[in-house]
Amino acid sequence: DRRAAVLRNAEKMSKGLQEAGFDTGGSKSQIIPLMIGDDMKCVRFWKNLFNAGVFTNAFIQPGTPPGGALIRTSYMPTHTDEMLDEALEIIRDAGKKFKVI
Repeated sequence: DRRAAVLRNAEKMSKGLQEAGFDTGGSKSQIIPLMIGDDMKCVRFWKNLFNAGVFTNAFIQPGTPPGGALIRTSYMPTHTDEMLDEALEIIRDAGKKFKVI
């Protein structure tokens, strides 16, 4: 049941993020990257999400190649649809604010 739930949650978020216009790098797992590009934009994006209550990880140089900064999102089977919908709205808002989407 937990495996099915995590895959369902990942599919829901992957679809929602792609429909919003994010480049998710073609991820097919519960770890979905948001390709940001610029290191400083990525850090600001991450901080915005953190302040809004969405936990993610920022990856910048030297952990990524130049221009390859990304936000790593991940999902668990215990996330509810309401949690995912709220996170998706916050991430979408940040994407627009930082001109990622």
